[in-house]
Amino acid sequence: MRLGTKGALGLLLSGFRSTHQFCIWHPKNKIISAKKSVARSIEDSIVFELRDAATTNGVRIDEKQNQKWYACGPTVYDAAHVGHARTYVTLDILRRVASRWGGIEIEFAMGVTDIDDKIINRANELEIDFQELARREEIEFFADMEALGCLPPDRLLRVSEHVHDIVSYIQDIIDQGYGYETSDGVWFNVAKLDNLYGVFAEARGTSQAAAEKAQIPNLDSSESETIPEKKDIRDFALWKLAKSANEPGWDSPWGRGRPGWHIECSAMTRATFGDLLDLHAGGVDLAFPHHENEIAQWRGSRGGDPSEWCNCWIHTGHLHIEGRKMSKSLKNFITVKQLLNTPESHPEDFRMLCSIHRYRSTLSFADDALLVARRLRLELETALLAAHDTLYAQKDYSSNKTKKKSALRMKPDRKRFTMTETQLADATAQARSSVTSALLKDLDVPIAMTALAKLATRIRQYALNDEWVYEPLYAAANFLAETLRDLGFTSTASAWYGRETSTGDGEENSSLNALNTLVDFRASVRTAALSGDIDSLKRTVLTLCDDVRTAPILKQHRVAIVDRPDGSSALTRALDEENEPSDTEIRKPRRSDKKIDVSMLDIPPSELFKQAEEFIGKFSEFDDEGLPTHDAEGIALSKSMRKKLKKRLDIHSAKWTERQSSIV
Repeated sequence: MRLGTKGALGLLLSGFRSTHQFCIWHPKNKIISAKKSVARSIEDSIVFELRDAATTNGVRIDEKQNQKWYACGPTVYDAAHVGHARTYVTLDILRRVASRWGGIEIEFAMGVTDIDDKIINRANELEIDFQELARREEIEFFADMEALGCLPPDRLLRVSEHVHDIVSYIQDIIDQGYGYETSDGVWFNVAKLDNLYGVFAEARGTSQAAAEKAQIPNLDSSESETIPEKKDIRDFALWKLAKSANEPGWDSPWGRGRPGWHIECSAMTRATFGDLLDLHAGGVDLAFPHHENEIAQWRGSRGGDPSEWCNCWIHTGHLHIEGRKMSKSLKNFITVKQLLNTPESHPEDFRMLCSIHRYRSTLSFADDALLVARRLRLELETALLAAHDTLYAQKDYSSNKTKKKSALRMKPDRKRFTMTETQLADATAQARSSVTSALLKDLDVPIAMTALAKLATRIRQYALNDEWVYEPLYAAANFLAETLRDLGFTSTASAWYGRETSTGDGEENSSLNALNTLVDFRASVRTAALSGDIDSLKRTVLTLCDDVRTAPILKQHRVAIVDRPDGSSALTRALDEENEPSDTEIRKPRRSDKKIDVSMLDIPPSELFKQAEEFIGKFSEFDDEGLPTHDAEGIALSKSMRKKLKKRLDIHSAKWTERQSSIV
């Protein structure tokens, strides 16, 4: 058989994983990247666009070297909350999409406000230096963001390290006639911008009150008497003079003091990136007045320049708690650490919650919403586990020794695609197209997640087949894992990558051991239940329950399962191996040591609770019928418990009598 150029290329590509970079020789004597030519063929045909919050128009984000992106960061005076997390997780996803799918090289800077009245007041309450508080909270903030899977910024811009740049920027504004001095500092003259002010206040995603405020004319005479030096109610501080010698401050041409809030970002971005930005991001609550005033300062420093400072503005939506705005006074304030310490919580559940909402929409944070996100993430993870376990032989995760990669279970009996394989391959291609189109069209992550969920369902269904073909299943699972990894779901994606290359130790393998124990138990119970033999089912289930009690995962965590007299079970701390009695030690026999190997139906009713394995050691006293009256500790059983046991005894008596009558 002769292969044409396309056939040879297809054969070559099938032998490599799509995660590997390799080159092929093009017929026109050009070396090209096969990964880029194949994986990016769809991306190349779609333009990456984002909705500019300033104009509400779609803006093309062109591929170019070192795009200059800036995000307003935290004011570091207290713990980060889920509102912060919504913004920075969403921006992390945007950054990853722009790089991976948009092919854009980004230099990403984030500002940190470490000079602010809130920081100073909080530090005074704690009786510590405000810089000490700022550094501590800054470290905690980025630790929280790292726990949520956010990439660190390429540049971290602290206000305290840019005071000189801020003073220079203010001087430029004054020199252009857009700033003026008063007895308490320097102010920006908003009225001089005329209709150039109000980009984010004309009912473009901000409150009506903000829109009205932006259009307020100069103060009338009565208000001017109240604030005699301030020219307009919209004017904002560029420099605040210190009110006392003990107040933190820096020297400036206008006196010792500190910067106003809005000037900080403007000055730091100019010092870092120059006069223009490609993208500026932050929460929608910063649109007005903060971002509005940043634009005003840029225009003022350039003599009222009407052109655009930033190519695209991105505002992430609000986060509400149970439908209400998050507030400490409402007692619905949730910190990132509280979120991460919630039982059953996984950091990527919150990332998924952000992913199933449009980035600029309001996100209502609630337990049921987080549960929906968790279920979707687990569905994707389960699909990857199913594909991995089908394609690769199972490994022993109980050992702490380094393991080799799983043995590939490539079945040699069939390679030809049937309709089932074709459908899976088509589903993968459709998912790839849908994901790419959605992400590049104004970051529509919810649509992308819907496409991934549909593919995950296909993968799980196909992986259950007795007859399967390696190539389509591998391609589907690998695409799903790659996409999740590139969107920041690295832990979820490790169900595909991590299990294949795991070293067998650590928390991840501990979780896998627990999951494997659960899956094995479920499979055994299900098989027994399908047998149809009730008595056999009971014996099998009890045996399986005992097997779980000896599972290695319990020993690994030094815990044991104990059965209570009322039939429930609980975890207790197990003895260390070195503290357990040795076989040579003399110890008092326990009731639990008495194992009687006898069929349940061979046990007389009066001896049921004394001889049946499930009851041995649970009771210490019995009545004339053999019904327990006291538990193993000598405590009298409750009426409800005795009633349950009596019902169990009656059922056993009936079956025992029937069994005896059938014996010839």
